[in-house]
Amino acid sequence: MTSSAFKGEIRLVYNDLEMLTNCDLTQAQLTLQQHTWFLKRLPTGLEDLKLLITNSTAKLNEVNQEITFDTFWKRYNDRDRSSKKKSEKIWNRLSQADQVKAYVYISTYEANRPKGTEKKYAETYLNAEQWNN
Repeated sequence: MTSSAFKGEIRLVYNDLEMLTNCDLTQAQLTLQQHTWFLKRLPTGLEDLKLLITNSTAKLNEVNQEITFDTFWKRYNDRDRSSKKKSEKIWNRLSQADQVKAYVYISTYEANRPKGTEKKYAETYLNAEQWNN
């Protein structure tokens, strides 16, 4: 996000559920008053951001993030049991939208896995399209 009211940019990152996951003010030159004003109105959802943009001089520059297989592999973190080669083949067959969904859903999958059950192999997680269940 940029504005004629300040130099630099404010970086906001939203997940596929349209919820704020990261806010970086370090690249913006804000006065203390601007900094406080923004944090009080921190747009935690995309709808909040749209309202903020509409009611200010700010401009939004949307950047879509591509998730690589290596990013997925590192976050899924099942190197001992899963096959990287098989998982990567499956990953490459997924649409970019499904790749993002698969990546973002990992934490939800892990949090909701019943106690005492093993984590699925990465290739099983991808084949089963676990994020759509």
